[in-house]
Amino acid sequence: MIKNLMILFIFTLAPLIMGAADITNLTKVTSANNPHCVEYYNYQGSLYCSTKHLNGKPIDPTIKDTETQTIVFDDRPWQAAWGQNKDSLTTIEYVPMGENIDQWNELVTSQFFAGLQNKISPQEFAAIEIKNLHDSGFKPIINTIANTQDNYIFEFRIKSPTNQIQDEIQKITRGQNGIYVLHYVIKVSDMGKKNRDLWISNLSKSTIK
Repeated sequence: MIKNLMILFIFTLAPLIMGAADITNLTKVTSANNPHCVEYYNYQGSLYCSTKHLNGKPIDPTIKDTETQTIVFDDRPWQAAWGQNKDSLTTIEYVPMGENIDQWNELVTSQFFAGLQNKISPQEFAAIEIKNLHDSGFKPIINTIANTQDNYIFEFRIKSPTNQIQDEIQKITRGQNGIYVLHYVIKVSDMGKKNRDLWISNLSKSTIK
């Protein structure tokens, strides 16, 4: 769902919740060590890695190097599970440790649109996304959370059809080099106040590198 919406949106611009985290198979990455990492995880503000594929699906271990934002996650390890950097667009997707990028329940996505800062405002950027949702036949419930000249945070909820249910919080920031977008999405129709407050806080505290 979210990938389809992103593809649609990019084209328009063109003219399970785990219990206690098990990090015993992870190594903390520091300047003093040089582990042969193949997967990377963010956990409690630090970078960890695994020297083997824990989710059974190989990924490009260098995708972390293209991240343009310093993301505040929750208290679980989050794996950089997929990324792409081309045509002035950088996208990196994170899933909680133990989830598969192809069968995710929660997803954090970081995007950078280079050169758009003087062409579109965060509010206009969001308006295009919302229009795409309506044009695609959805009836999203929209909630504006924060609205300043260079920053816009909003939530949209999709309650039907049942196979497309999701609740997403999105932060759009205008920086000196482009537009930065940070998404948190979960496959439920209403993530609830506690989770909503947590991720509004996390996204609000996240910054541009």
